[in-house]
Amino acid sequence: MHELNLDVGNDSAAKFEQDHCKNHLNAFDSLISVICCQMLSRRMQATKLDLIEFHGRHMISRHLFPSPPSLPLTPSLIAVVEDDPGLCADLVEFLQLRGFEAQGFRSAEAFYRAWPKKRFDLLLLDVSLPGDSGLEVAHRVRETDTTGIVMLTALDTDNDQVAGLGAGADAYLSKRSSLEVIEAACRSVLRRLGMAKVAHMAGIGTPTPQPKTRWCLSSQQWKLEAPNGHTIDLTHAELIFLGALFGKPSEAVEREQLLGLLGKPDSLSNLRNLDNAASRLRRKVQQACGMELPVRPSYGKGYTFGAACEVSA
Repeated sequence: MHELNLDVGNDSAAKFEQDHCKNHLNAFDSLISVICCQMLSRRMQATKLDLIEFHGRHMISRHLFPSPPSLPLTPSLIAVVEDDPGLCADLVEFLQLRGFEAQGFRSAEAFYRAWPKKRFDLLLLDVSLPGDSGLEVAHRVRETDTTGIVMLTALDTDNDQVAGLGAGADAYLSKRSSLEVIEAACRSVLRRLGMAKVAHMAGIGTPTPQPKTRWCLSSQQWKLEAPNGHTIDLTHAELIFLGALFGKPSEAVEREQLLGLLGKPDSLSNLRNLDNAASRLRRKVQQACGMELPVRPSYGKGYTFGAACEVSA
Protein backbone atom coordinates (compact mmCIF):
# COMPACT_ATOMS: atom_id res chain seq x y z
CA MET A 1 0.00 0.00 0.00
CA HIS A 2 2.86 2.34 0.81
CA GLU A 3 4.48 1.75 -2.54
CA LEU A 4 1.13 2.21 -4.33
CA ASN A 5 0.59 5.60 -2.68
CA LEU A 6 4.12 6.62 -3.57
CA ASP A 7 3.51 5.78 -7.23
CA VAL A 8 0.29 7.77 -7.30
CA GLY A 9 2.09 10.78 -5.80
CA ASN A 10 4.80 10.54 -8.41
CA ASP A 11 2.20 10.41 -11.22
CA SER A 12 0.45 13.51 -9.86
CA ALA A 13 3.70 15.44 -9.66
CA ALA A 14 4.63 14.45 -13.19
CA LYS A 15 1.21 15.48 -14.51
CA PHE A 16 1.44 18.82 -12.68
CA GLU A 17 4.87 19.48 -14.15
CA GLN A 18 3.65 18.52 -17.66
CA ASP A 19 0.65 20.85 -17.45
CA HIS A 20 2.86 23.64 -16.13
CA CYS A 21 5.24 23.28 -19.10
CA LYS A 22 2.33 23.17 -21.55
CA ASN A 23 0.96 26.44 -20.16
CA HIS A 24 4.38 28.07 -20.59
CA LEU A 25 4.55 26.84 -24.19
CA ASN A 26 1.06 28.17 -24.98
CA ALA A 27 1.96 31.55 -23.52
CA PHE A 28 5.15 31.60 -25.57
CA ASP A 29 3.21 30.72 -28.75
CA SER A 30 0.75 33.55 -28.05
CA LEU A 31 3.60 35.99 -27.57
CA ILE A 32 5.20 34.91 -30.86
CA SER A 33 1.83 35.34 -32.64
CA VAL A 34 1.40 38.88 -31.27
CA ILE A 35 4.93 39.84 -32.36
CA CYS A 36 4.35 38.41 -35.87
CA CYS A 37 1.05 40.28 -36.22
CA GLN A 38 2.71 43.53 -35.16
CA MET A 39 5.53 43.03 -37.67
CA LEU A 40 3.04 42.20 -40.46
CA SER A 41 0.96 45.28 -39.60
CA ARG A 42 4.02 47.54 -39.79
CA ARG A 43 5.00 45.94 -43.09
CA MET A 44 1.53 46.49 -44.59
CA GLN A 45 1.57 50.11 -43.44
CA ALA A 46 4.95 50.65 -45.10
CA THR A 47 3.75 49.34 -48.45
CA LYS A 48 0.36 49.52 -50.11
CA LEU A 49 -0.94 46.30 -51.59
CA ASP A 50 -3.99 46.90 -53.73
CA LEU A 51 -6.11 45.23 -56.34
CA ILE A 52 -7.04 47.71 -59.03
CA GLU A 53 -10.10 46.96 -61.14
CA PHE A 54 -9.85 49.04 -64.32
CA HIS A 55 -12.72 49.18 -66.82
CA GLY A 56 -13.95 45.64 -66.32
CA ARG A 57 -10.55 43.95 -66.29
CA HIS A 58 -7.63 43.67 -63.87
CA MET A 59 -5.01 46.01 -65.27
CA ILE A 60 -2.77 45.60 -62.20
CA SER A 61 -3.37 42.53 -60.02
CA ARG A 62 -1.91 42.41 -56.50
CA HIS A 63 0.53 45.05 -57.64
CA LEU A 64 2.94 46.57 -55.12
CA PHE A 65 2.58 50.34 -55.38
CA PRO A 66 5.58 52.25 -54.09
CA SER A 67 4.97 55.59 -52.45
CA PRO A 68 3.96 58.27 -55.01
CA PRO A 69 6.72 60.59 -56.21
CA SER A 70 7.13 63.71 -54.14
CA LEU A 71 4.29 66.11 -54.87
CA PRO A 72 3.89 69.85 -54.29
CA LEU A 73 2.20 70.99 -51.09
CA THR A 74 -1.02 71.55 -53.06
CA PRO A 75 -1.81 68.43 -55.16
CA SER A 76 -2.62 68.98 -58.82
CA LEU A 77 -6.35 68.94 -59.60
CA ILE A 78 -7.30 66.71 -62.54
CA ALA A 79 -10.70 66.65 -64.28
CA VAL A 80 -11.59 63.23 -65.73
CA VAL A 81 -14.19 63.68 -68.49
CA GLU A 82 -15.39 60.17 -69.44
CA ASP A 83 -18.93 58.99 -70.17
CA ASP A 84 -18.34 55.38 -69.07
CA PRO A 85 -19.26 55.40 -65.35
CA GLY A 86 -17.02 52.48 -64.38
CA LEU A 87 -13.97 53.77 -66.21
CA CYS A 88 -14.50 57.30 -64.91
CA ALA A 89 -14.70 56.07 -61.30
CA ASP A 90 -11.63 53.84 -61.74
CA LEU A 91 -9.52 56.65 -63.15
CA VAL A 92 -10.56 59.08 -60.41
CA GLU A 93 -9.79 56.49 -57.72
CA PHE A 94 -6.42 55.60 -59.23
CA LEU A 95 -5.33 59.23 -59.56
CA GLN A 96 -6.35 59.92 -55.96
CA LEU A 97 -4.35 56.87 -54.87
CA ARG A 98 -1.33 58.30 -56.65
CA GLY A 99 -1.50 61.59 -54.77
CA PHE A 100 -3.59 63.79 -57.08
CA GLU A 101 -6.92 65.46 -56.49
CA ALA A 102 -9.37 64.22 -59.14
CA GLN A 103 -12.99 64.90 -60.06
CA GLY A 104 -15.04 62.95 -62.60
CA PHE A 105 -17.51 64.27 -65.17
CA ARG A 106 -19.76 62.10 -67.36
CA SER A 107 -20.24 64.64 -70.19
CA ALA A 108 -18.88 67.87 -71.61
CA GLU A 109 -21.95 69.71 -70.31
CA ALA A 110 -21.28 68.50 -66.76
CA PHE A 111 -17.67 69.69 -67.07
CA TYR A 112 -18.79 73.11 -68.38
CA ARG A 113 -20.92 73.59 -65.25
CA ALA A 114 -17.77 73.38 -63.13
CA TRP A 115 -15.23 75.04 -65.48
CA PRO A 116 -13.95 77.76 -65.72
CA LYS A 117 -15.25 78.73 -62.28
CA LYS A 118 -13.19 75.84 -60.93
CA ARG A 119 -9.60 75.88 -62.15
CA PHE A 120 -8.15 72.50 -63.16
CA ASP A 121 -4.46 71.82 -63.66
CA LEU A 122 -5.06 69.04 -66.19
CA LEU A 123 -7.87 67.46 -68.22
CA LEU A 124 -7.97 63.70 -68.81
CA LEU A 125 -10.40 63.73 -71.70
CA ASP A 126 -12.28 61.10 -73.71
CA VAL A 127 -12.93 61.97 -77.37
CA SER A 128 -16.28 60.20 -77.88
CA LEU A 129 -18.59 62.00 -75.46
CA PRO A 130 -22.35 62.54 -75.64
CA GLY A 131 -23.15 66.07 -76.78
CA ASP A 132 -19.94 68.04 -77.34
CA SER A 133 -17.09 65.70 -78.26
CA GLY A 134 -13.72 65.71 -76.53
CA LEU A 135 -12.26 67.60 -79.49
CA GLU A 136 -14.83 70.37 -79.02
CA VAL A 137 -14.07 70.49 -75.29
CA ALA A 138 -10.35 70.82 -76.04
CA HIS A 139 -11.06 73.63 -78.56
CA ARG A 140 -13.20 75.51 -76.05
CA VAL A 141 -10.72 75.14 -73.19
CA ARG A 142 -7.76 76.17 -75.35
CA GLU A 143 -9.43 79.47 -76.27
CA THR A 144 -8.98 80.85 -72.76
CA ASP A 145 -7.05 78.32 -70.67
CA THR A 146 -3.53 76.89 -70.68
CA THR A 147 -4.43 73.84 -68.60
CA GLY A 148 -2.87 70.55 -69.64
CA ILE A 149 -4.95 68.20 -71.81
CA VAL A 150 -4.38 64.46 -72.11
CA MET A 151 -6.68 62.66 -74.56
CA LEU A 152 -7.61 59.10 -73.56
CA THR A 153 -9.62 57.39 -76.26
CA ALA A 154 -10.34 54.23 -78.22
CA LEU A 155 -9.87 56.23 -81.45
CA ASP A 156 -6.15 55.75 -81.99
CA THR A 157 -5.54 55.98 -85.75
CA ASP A 158 -3.00 58.48 -87.08
CA ASN A 159 -5.81 60.80 -88.22
CA ASP A 160 -7.43 60.64 -84.79
CA GLN A 161 -4.15 61.55 -83.12
CA VAL A 162 -3.57 64.43 -85.53
CA ALA A 163 -7.09 65.72 -84.83
CA GLY A 164 -6.59 65.46 -81.05
CA LEU A 165 -3.23 67.20 -81.06
CA GLY A 166 -4.57 69.81 -83.48
CA ALA A 167 -7.42 70.50 -81.06
CA GLY A 168 -4.88 71.44 -78.39
CA ALA A 169 -4.10 68.17 -76.59
CA ASP A 170 -0.65 67.89 -75.00
CA ALA A 171 -0.70 64.07 -75.15
CA TYR A 172 -2.86 61.49 -76.91
CA LEU A 173 -3.21 58.01 -75.36
CA SER A 174 -5.10 54.87 -76.27
CA LYS A 175 -7.50 53.43 -73.69
CA ARG A 176 -5.40 50.27 -73.94
CA SER A 177 -2.60 52.16 -72.16
CA SER A 178 -1.67 50.89 -68.71
CA LEU A 179 -2.34 52.92 -65.58
CA GLU A 180 1.38 53.58 -65.21
CA VAL A 181 1.53 55.12 -68.71
CA ILE A 182 -1.53 57.29 -68.00
CA GLU A 183 0.01 58.52 -64.76
CA ALA A 184 3.37 59.15 -66.43
CA ALA A 185 1.71 61.19 -69.21
CA CYS A 186 -0.17 63.30 -66.67
CA ARG A 187 2.98 63.96 -64.65
CA SER A 188 4.97 64.79 -67.80
CA VAL A 189 2.41 67.37 -68.97
CA LEU A 190 2.13 68.90 -65.50
CA ARG A 191 5.92 69.05 -65.21
CA ARG A 192 6.26 70.85 -68.57
CA LEU A 193 3.53 73.31 -67.63
CA GLY A 194 5.19 73.96 -64.27
CA MET A 195 8.57 74.60 -65.88
CA ALA A 196 7.01 76.92 -68.47
CA LYS A 197 5.22 78.86 -65.73
CA VAL A 198 8.43 79.27 -63.73
CA ALA A 199 10.33 80.40 -66.83
CA HIS A 200 7.60 82.88 -67.71
CA MET A 201 7.60 84.35 -64.18
CA ALA A 202 11.39 84.65 -64.31
CA GLY A 203 11.29 86.25 -67.76
CA ILE A 204 13.34 83.45 -69.33
CA GLY A 205 12.97 82.72 -73.02
CA THR A 206 10.32 83.95 -75.41
CA PRO A 207 6.62 83.15 -75.17
CA THR A 208 5.60 80.05 -77.09
CA PRO A 209 3.01 80.92 -79.74
CA GLN A 210 -0.33 79.29 -79.02
CA PRO A 211 -1.73 77.00 -81.72
CA LYS A 212 -4.61 78.33 -83.75
CA THR A 213 -7.91 77.17 -82.31
CA ARG A 214 -10.50 78.75 -84.62
CA TRP A 215 -12.19 77.51 -87.76
CA CYS A 216 -12.05 80.19 -90.46
CA LEU A 217 -14.56 80.47 -93.30
CA SER A 218 -13.50 82.48 -96.37
CA SER A 219 -16.65 83.79 -98.04
CA GLN A 220 -14.86 85.03 -101.16
CA GLN A 221 -12.55 82.08 -101.74
CA TRP A 222 -15.15 79.46 -100.75
CA LYS A 223 -12.69 77.77 -98.41
CA LEU A 224 -12.77 76.45 -94.87
CA GLU A 225 -9.56 76.52 -92.84
CA ALA A 226 -9.29 74.09 -89.93
CA PRO A 227 -7.38 74.95 -86.72
CA ASN A 228 -4.53 72.66 -87.83
CA GLY A 229 -3.98 74.83 -90.94
CA HIS A 230 -5.55 72.52 -93.53
CA THR A 231 -7.99 74.11 -95.98
CA ILE A 232 -11.00 72.59 -97.71
CA ASP A 233 -12.67 73.80 -100.89
CA LEU A 234 -16.42 74.25 -100.48
CA THR A 235 -19.38 74.13 -102.82
CA HIS A 236 -21.78 77.06 -102.92
CA ALA A 237 -24.37 75.15 -100.86
CA GLU A 238 -21.74 74.17 -98.26
CA LEU A 239 -20.58 77.80 -98.03
CA ILE A 240 -24.15 79.02 -97.38
CA PHE A 241 -24.77 76.25 -94.85
CA LEU A 242 -21.60 76.96 -92.86
CA GLY A 243 -22.04 80.72 -93.19
CA ALA A 244 -25.38 80.49 -91.42
CA LEU A 245 -23.89 78.40 -88.60
CA PHE A 246 -20.79 80.61 -88.27
CA GLY A 247 -23.09 83.61 -87.86
CA LYS A 248 -24.52 82.06 -84.68
CA PRO A 249 -21.78 79.91 -83.09
CA SER A 250 -23.00 77.55 -80.37
CA GLU A 251 -26.62 78.42 -81.25
CA ALA A 252 -29.05 76.21 -83.13
CA VAL A 253 -30.04 77.37 -86.62
CA GLU A 254 -33.40 75.95 -87.66
CA ARG A 255 -33.58 73.58 -90.60
CA GLU A 256 -36.34 75.63 -92.18
CA GLN A 257 -34.11 78.72 -92.08
CA LEU A 258 -31.25 76.79 -93.69
CA LEU A 259 -33.52 75.52 -96.45
CA GLY A 260 -34.72 79.08 -97.08
CA LEU A 261 -31.11 80.33 -97.42
CA LEU A 262 -30.43 77.50 -99.87
CA GLY A 263 -33.50 78.41 -101.90
CA LYS A 264 -35.26 75.13 -101.15
CA PRO A 265 -38.90 74.74 -100.11
CA ASP A 266 -39.67 73.33 -96.70
CA SER A 267 -40.55 69.72 -97.44
CA LEU A 268 -39.83 66.36 -95.88
CA SER A 269 -37.61 65.30 -98.78
CA ASN A 270 -35.59 68.53 -98.63
CA LEU A 271 -35.15 68.14 -94.86
CA ARG A 272 -33.73 64.67 -95.45
CA ASN A 273 -31.47 66.04 -98.20
CA LEU A 274 -30.21 68.71 -95.79
CA ASP A 275 -29.32 66.08 -93.18
CA ASN A 276 -27.52 63.98 -95.81
CA ALA A 277 -25.59 67.03 -97.03
CA ALA A 278 -24.47 67.84 -93.47
CA SER A 279 -23.24 64.25 -93.00
CA ARG A 280 -21.33 64.38 -96.30
CA LEU A 281 -19.71 67.67 -95.30
CA ARG A 282 -18.51 66.23 -92.00
CA ARG A 283 -16.96 63.23 -93.79
CA LYS A 284 -15.37 65.52 -96.36
CA VAL A 285 -13.71 67.68 -93.70
CA GLN A 286 -12.54 64.65 -91.70
CA GLN A 287 -10.90 63.09 -94.78
CA ALA A 288 -9.35 66.36 -95.96
CA CYS A 289 -7.86 67.73 -92.75
CA GLY A 290 -8.02 64.90 -90.21
CA MET A 291 -10.27 66.86 -87.86
CA GLU A 292 -13.89 66.46 -86.88
CA LEU A 293 -16.13 69.27 -88.09
CA PRO A 294 -18.03 70.41 -84.95
CA VAL A 295 -21.41 70.58 -86.66
CA ARG A 296 -24.03 68.92 -84.49
CA PRO A 297 -27.72 68.33 -85.09
CA SER A 298 -29.90 69.85 -82.40
CA TYR A 299 -32.85 67.50 -82.53
CA GLY A 300 -36.12 69.33 -83.00
CA LYS A 301 -34.27 72.61 -83.65
CA GLY A 302 -31.64 72.47 -86.38
CA TYR A 303 -27.84 72.51 -86.53
CA THR A 304 -25.18 74.02 -84.24
CA PHE A 305 -21.50 74.84 -84.81
CA GLY A 306 -19.92 74.07 -81.45
CA ALA A 307 -16.44 75.58 -81.66
CA ALA A 308 -14.68 78.93 -82.03
CA CYS A 309 -15.06 80.28 -85.56
CA GLU A 310 -14.76 83.39 -87.69
CA VAL A 311 -15.70 84.54 -91.17
CA SER A 312 -13.17 86.35 -93.36
CA ALA A 313 -13.51 87.99 -96.74
